[in-house]
Amino acid sequence: MKDLKRFLSFVGKEFCHILRDTRTLMVLIAMPVIMIVLFGFALSTELKDVKIAVCDLSKDAASSEIMAKISASPYFKVSAYVNNAEEINRAFLKGEADAAIVFEDNFYQRVLHDGHAGIQIIADGTNTNTGTMSVVYLSNIIGGFIRELAEERAMDMQGETSAGNVPIRIDTSSHMLYNPQMKSAFNFVPGVMGMIFMLVSAMMTSVSIVREKERGTMEVLLVSPVKPFAVILAKTIPYFVVSAFNLIVIICLSVFLLKVPVSGSLLWLVAVTLLFILVSLSIGILISTLVSKQEIAILISGVVLMLPTMLLSGMLFPIESMPEALQWFSCLIPAKWYIESMKMIMIQGLGIRYCLEHVLILCGFLAATGGASIIKFKDRL
Repeated sequence: MKDLKRFLSFVGKEFCHILRDTRTLMVLIAMPVIMIVLFGFALSTELKDVKIAVCDLSKDAASSEIMAKISASPYFKVSAYVNNAEEINRAFLKGEADAAIVFEDNFYQRVLHDGHAGIQIIADGTNTNTGTMSVVYLSNIIGGFIRELAEERAMDMQGETSAGNVPIRIDTSSHMLYNPQMKSAFNFVPGVMGMIFMLVSAMMTSVSIVREKERGTMEVLLVSPVKPFAVILAKTIPYFVVSAFNLIVIICLSVFLLKVPVSGSLLWLVAVTLLFILVSLSIGILISTLVSKQEIAILISGVVLMLPTMLLSGMLFPIESMPEALQWFSCLIPAKWYIESMKMIMIQGLGIRYCLEHVLILCGFLAATGGASIIKFKDRL
């Protein structure tokens, strides 16, 4: 009986400890709720508001009816009307289109008289999931139009000779820009790069500095002749070097093992990546100024950095399919801008001017987190 009471007292003591510790409660209660909401509601692989560029060389009743069906679909929205292949490519480069549909000349006349016409669907292959599903959804809409047209034609031709009943066929050919082989690595590599650099730079830097606080050696370092800024800089340089080495390894593995080409400028790819590493390091320093225990630093790094990087940066799930509130929130995640930049430079082969906005936003993150780290560090001193 005494043993049972002693055991229950330990159980009660642990419950009291959990209830007093707000951080533990957050992990035990809030995290499961957040994960269920994100995976069950917010994060969806379904298409939503995919931007469509239309190249209608026919401009007749059939092409207009198909486009009306596409516009009425909750999955697509017509974002641009173009006249040739060059304008289609420009729409993709400017981010005005995720997919394009091209109607051949005299589309309706070919359907009525020849029973045969062609439509081309062009999708952005940098995101294999969105590109593939866009082609499938568009093909299904076109297939529905073909069935309706065939039924109408069969009713109109009742009583006529069967010789005049030419079967209707609309060929839909598809083409994936930037990733014609539909390799998932093209979408996977930029996302993994963002996650790795955030992990190595931010999490490890924060843990390293907080470990010095726990051991009491940080105070010894700060009272040395070396300036505090130099101390922090010395703590971050090794992680910057390790991240730069990881970049070389990742590029080599991507090109030679995964067969993912670096279509754009290697120089700009390295420059943007080094900028993102600096942003991650400054975030790690900021975390280290806010906490004094390694466990808390790891917890904050994991919850505040790693989960949003994986779930809300476009690495695993298309941002366009998320609720509008989460789309706005994803703009606060540096990895989102870095991953999009890498897709533009590495996969699409675009120049730096096309991702200049992303680079400037990363510079803004660096200035904000770096400035906050310096101010907070001085306050702690």
